[in-house]
Amino acid sequence: MKYDDRYIVELSRAAIFDDTPFNPKEELNWNYIYSKSIDQNITGLLFTAINKLSDEYRPNTDLYAKWQKKMFETIAVTSRQYNEFSRMTKTISETGIKIVVLKGGFMRRIYPTPELRTMGDFDVLVKKSDLKKIANLFKSNGYEVNKAVFGVEVKNEKAFWEIFYVLEEEFVIAPEENTLMIYDNSVSVDSFFIPKETLFLSHMIVHTGKHYVEKGAGVRNLLDIALYISRYKQELDFDKISRLCAKQNYRKIHNYILSAVKQWYGVDLSDVQFDECDSTLFIEYTLLNGIFGKHGNVLLPQIAKPTDDSISGFRKLFFPTAKALENRYKYLRKSPFLLPIAWVHRFLSGIFFRKFSLKTMIKDLKEARCFSDERLKWLNDLNLKEEH
Repeated sequence: MKYDDRYIVELSRAAIFDDTPFNPKEELNWNYIYSKSIDQNITGLLFTAINKLSDEYRPNTDLYAKWQKKMFETIAVTSRQYNEFSRMTKTISETGIKIVVLKGGFMRRIYPTPELRTMGDFDVLVKKSDLKKIANLFKSNGYEVNKAVFGVEVKNEKAFWEIFYVLEEEFVIAPEENTLMIYDNSVSVDSFFIPKETLFLSHMIVHTGKHYVEKGAGVRNLLDIALYISRYKQELDFDKISRLCAKQNYRKIHNYILSAVKQWYGVDLSDVQFDECDSTLFIEYTLLNGIFGKHGNVLLPQIAKPTDDSISGFRKLFFPTAKALENRYKYLRKSPFLLPIAWVHRFLSGIFFRKFSLKTMIKDLKEARCFSDERLKWLNDLNLKEEH
């Protein structure tokens, strides 16, 4: 691993544990680290660690000022997001709807500076019977509401929410059963609920695993897990977490993640039973792309989908398998012979609702195929190809 990448990990470790990083070597490329921190969406967070270095070890004056500005911008954005989050969770609670908040909506609370834990969206779990009611509530509060495969997506100028009634993308095996387990085994925090500790961490690992094998996952995922384990270790049932991850076919991902937080973030796991492995290559893969891998290419979820990599990119795009489409078009589960209808359905949806141009689709197809090949190489090197 490059020294610059090692120092990114060190800065992130120091940031989440409010520690002072070790002094960098002279050859450190601060511009590279700044660029990577933007890709990983941890620029403001890293500044808190950099600020603990003495002047001689900090970036040059211009870059330092640029970094500091980015930190203040991060605080401004996340403050607006979280103020809106607090307003809406209180509004939802007053209606009697129970919402279970996942991942960052709660995680930010245990960061040394909560406003520096950036958010793309707020993930929330509700009962299916409450979905229409909560969608109407957001709409009445000025949000744009759109249907999603397993719930609804709502957004305004301040915040974006994904509201699920089943966590089928993470829990491919027995999704309804695992969703109900999380929903029922949750505890109240102010105006919302969160899963109990073991289930909260299990979901974070499985969610991270899904991203690793599809498009890649970033450092922030490991920061959340390292910080959560450090804070709640005594309440965690690691054997149960291991079994749950294994059932979802993420046994190796689970071992890589625990190895990484132990070896690179100093989390004490000396009394936890797991198959520890060298996580260096895993960290390199984590640093390769952005916070959730490649962004901006609408075809990546299909071309890089962890299905049969022997199938051509063209076929995956225009003629995917029934298995690849059954989450979106549920009629395929009982009637896979309707696959040709699903192909037409999907094509028309893309043309008329998403307004893909042929030129853009060809460009994205080439880029997605290239990334899919790159992803497959990493998964092979990490021996993770079968964890799909």
